[in-house]
Amino acid sequence: MQSEKVVIVVGGDLTDVAALVRRYATSHRMVGADRGALKLAELLPHFDAAIGDFDSVTPSEMEDIKKKSLVCRELPAQKDETDTEAAIAYAIEMFNPEEIILLGAFGGRLDHLMSNLWLAFHPLVKQMTGKVSLMDRHNTLRFYLPGNYVLKKEEGKKYLSFIGMTPIKELKLTGVAYPLNGKDYEYPIALVSNEFKDTEMTFSFGSGLLAVIQSSDKRE
Repeated sequence: MQSEKVVIVVGGDLTDVAALVRRYATSHRMVGADRGALKLAELLPHFDAAIGDFDSVTPSEMEDIKKKSLVCRELPAQKDETDTEAAIAYAIEMFNPEEIILLGAFGGRLDHLMSNLWLAFHPLVKQMTGKVSLMDRHNTLRFYLPGNYVLKKEEGKKYLSFIGMTPIKELKLTGVAYPLNGKDYEYPIALVSNEFKDTEMTFSFGSGLLAVIQSSDKRE
């Protein structure tokens, strides 16, 4: 199966999602999870799939979702997985994605935000280490398992942060304002507001689970 790129719009803060949806609509498969599907129905003439229990949409909104989506999978409200997890599983099953971008994963309810951050520990996300992004206008977050990585600077994003989701061993950062050379952290640590020295940097670590965030201030 040919690998494809997938955008999943979820039901968090969708205030600034329109520009990102339009940016990726012609190059990525578009999947909506719950109210994220409604947002896609508002923005696009059609999209690839709608996944969720849709307990937060009205009957008329549901009709629009079904009309615009090529596939609509309605899930029971009482289930063990979140709508976002179900959408990720669908995307992996159907599209063999080389990249998944989650839009709308920040903001909204705090429990939804935490569940989206804890996707880092989901087996489906772990198997795509470095290839799943949580994104909004000002932030791009990716999860990484131990290894060696080259990271390119995203336009307009000044800050670079490394968040240990677990204890981290042998963290090395080069090509940044504040480098590290094999530092161990015995508890999850937030190393925030570093910066690229040029257009790319390298990092590596020996054990743990790391979130890497490129960001800009909202006032910029």
